[in-house]
Amino acid sequence: MDNNFDITKNIKSLENLKVELLDRTASIFKNFNNDDISLELIDNICHVIITGYLLGNKLGYDFREIDEEILKRIKSILAEIDEEGSENYKDLIAYLKKR
Repeated sequence: MDNNFDITKNIKSLENLKVELLDRTASIFKNFNNDDISLELIDNICHVIITGYLLGNKLGYDFREIDEEILKRIKSILAEIDEEGSENYKDLIAYLKKR
């Protein structure tokens, strides 16, 4: 009986994280329409990233594994983009070089 309770608890937790992710993503898009881009926008962006980490962890991925995969994908994107596309990634490239 405890096993069924744990499965139900995990499903509910996953569903709550998915709802949180959708809610914060919607809030980001709503904030784009505001004339005053406030701290609420950065708060929502941070929550999307944090929720992504938590969701990945609930699905069995280690936080470090998620970090490494993100860095690997960023480097892969940077290796594939052309000069015009690199303009969008200029600040990210500079940040990664400092890390």
